[in-house]
Formats: sequence, structure tokens, C-alpha cells
Amino acid sequence: MSVTSFARGLLPALAVTAALGAVLAPAATAAPTTDLTITVYEPLGPVARQYRLTCDPDGGTHPWAKAACEAIRKTPGAIKPPPPTANCYDQVFGPQHAKVRGQLFGVDVAAEFNRRDSCQEDRWQAWLPVWG
Repeated sequence: MSVTSFARGLLPALAVTAALGAVLAPAATAAPTTDLTITVYEPLGPVARQYRLTCDPDGGTHPWAKAACEAIRKTPGAIKPPPPTANCYDQVFGPQHAKVRGQLFGVDVAAEFNRRDSCQEDRWQAWLPVWG
């Protein structure tokens, strides 16, 4: 068998192998759709805690990533502040506040949370596991 006829027979086999490899190769894992930097401020210090939180898959540097991501999945609307017409009663629940920056379900977000009135407290409590 000549080298030329061997090469002619080998090329179709290589093409089939390459095509099967492309089909059977595992898909590259997608980047997490939620990737947040969470900074929680306490009254006695400039920065109390800072975490990176990723969801789907749940991870990052957050100590309780699974619980934090579950809270976010249950109440994603908590990222938005209450509308100016919301009926909130004035009671300060605490001096803590937090900032959340990054991507939430693939959307860029930048939000602040505090405990200065009943509406803000509802947001705070909805994401309580997020604060670590």
C-alpha cells in the first residue's frame, strides 16, 4: 500500500474522529449569572465584612453561600429600594448598612441596604443570610 492511498484512507477517518470529538466534548461551564461583592458596615468599624458571592453554582468567599443564594433566589426584588410613595413607618431597627455590587441574574446592580425604616428593614430581613 502506497503512502498516498494510506493518507487518502486516513483523512476520512480523522474527519469523523474530529467531528465526534466536537460533539462529545463537554460544554464549557458558563460563568455564574450572579456574582456580587457584598460589603456590610457595622457602627463600630469602617468595614465589618466583605464577601464575594456567586450563585449557580453557589460559592465565592461567603461563609454561607448556599443560604445567601437561596435568599436571593426567593426575593430578587429586594435589590430595589422601596418606591418614594411606599408607606413605611419611621423606626430605626439598627445602624448596620450594606452595599451590593456586581451582577444579579446577569444584570449589573449597585444597591445599598440599611435598617432606617420598616420598608428598609423588610429588604434587610429578606436577604439576612446575605449579610453573613
